[in-house]
Amino acid sequence: MKWYRAWLRRHAPASLVRKANSLSHLDDRLFDVEARRAQLARMVVRERFPGLAADGEGEEFQVFSQNGEDGILLNLLWKLAGVSKRFVEIGVEDGLECNTAVLGYVLGWDGVMVEGEALRAAAARKLADRMLMGRANRVEVRRAFVTAENVDDLVGSGPLGVLSIDVDGMDYWLWKAIRGTAADVVVIEYNASMGRERAVTAPYDAEFSAMQAHASGYYHGASLKALERLGRAKGYSLAAVDAAGVNAFFVRDAVRPETVAARTAEEIFRPHRMRLRKHSESEQWEIISRMTYETV
Repeated sequence: MKWYRAWLRRHAPASLVRKANSLSHLDDRLFDVEARRAQLARMVVRERFPGLAADGEGEEFQVFSQNGEDGILLNLLWKLAGVSKRFVEIGVEDGLECNTAVLGYVLGWDGVMVEGEALRAAAARKLADRMLMGRANRVEVRRAFVTAENVDDLVGSGPLGVLSIDVDGMDYWLWKAIRGTAADVVVIEYNASMGRERAVTAPYDAEFSAMQAHASGYYHGASLKALERLGRAKGYSLAAVDAAGVNAFFVRDAVRPETVAARTAEEIFRPHRMRLRKHSESEQWEIISRMTYETV
């Protein structure tokens, strides 16, 4: 319903436009609260009354994550012994939908959330202050534009339970540059538009912007197979991807139990669910196939 907002901007006083925008955003926020309440109710009911659900959602569920990443991550962590209860997440936006919020705000982990855009970082910091009021654990929100040159210092050293990287750009190169620590679980965005068989990534560019690089927004990051190869070189096995076709989950081989199987990109690849509404997998690749890639 964008038409009414355009009409208001042309014909209504500025105060009325602000009020309409506020009400519209309030409606969105209320819908989000209701959706999350329903998700939490599903989790509780499924646990108490197994077998009654009519669908097969599996282990995915959403508390703070954008899609079902919370469920996948917690199920993986549950299977690991002695995991360090500390996290680092790079690219949290305003903190409302990110992969480690459930760890910091529900389970009491300490951690660092990093966001490069000033207003989003401020919003994430405000949210963290509210969520941690009266709690013992600490979540630090840092505003920083992360590059391969500074990521190792930002992540730091010492035991790390979870590392999450989602910057819509140089994700592959950021993970590759981290040498000071090795998280037990790594969650990293993959670009399904690059296909399931190609091991390719966008070449490193510290100033990269996906929307500036290509109008479609499809050109960024790395393919799942490229990340699988990088993970293997760093001592990790690919363990899962989410149903939305956005995030890949890796478990460090030194702590991976037999109950967490090592998978291959070809075996568990998922296409990007939202992009499939506009373009098929082959069409997505055709749109960006003439861009520059580095085979890894």
